[in-house]
Amino acid sequence: MDILEKQEFSIKREPVARYFYYSYILMIIVIGICFFGVGIVLAIIYAFTLGPWLSKKQAEALTYWLDGSTLRADSGVFFLKRKAIPLDRITDIVMTQGPLMKWCGLWDLRIQTAGTGNAMPEASLYGLIQPEQVRDLLLKERDRIQSHKN
Repeated sequence: MDILEKQEFSIKREPVARYFYYSYILMIIVIGICFFGVGIVLAIIYAFTLGPWLSKKQAEALTYWLDGSTLRADSGVFFLKRKAIPLDRITDIVMTQGPLMKWCGLWDLRIQTAGTGNAMPEASLYGLIQPEQVRDLLLKERDRIQSHKN
């Protein structure tokens, strides 16, 4: 069996944009209250100015695909980030869903890899339409690649 050709994963763009929008508003409120006491005012300004545009652009910028034996993830509006993660380095894929993500109907697939030296995931894949199937596919391909090495 050959290694999979390029396969792009579908993303729920509108719920992801809504998640980014509300998570930034909550973050602004918390930081603003903790440090400046003006969190609500900053959140309102953000909510009616940059917030809707930025959240939509961030959701549109997300692209995740499997390219042979490499998982690729693109993100970012002002600062672009392109990740290329060899499947054989993946040690685990953790599905997470906090209260805000649950409200938006989203899951986050956190890609854990060997050798990164920290507890942070190598990548987070937000808003996949079929997160369990994507997780299973990535783990299956990882296992297949590792078995061919042995």
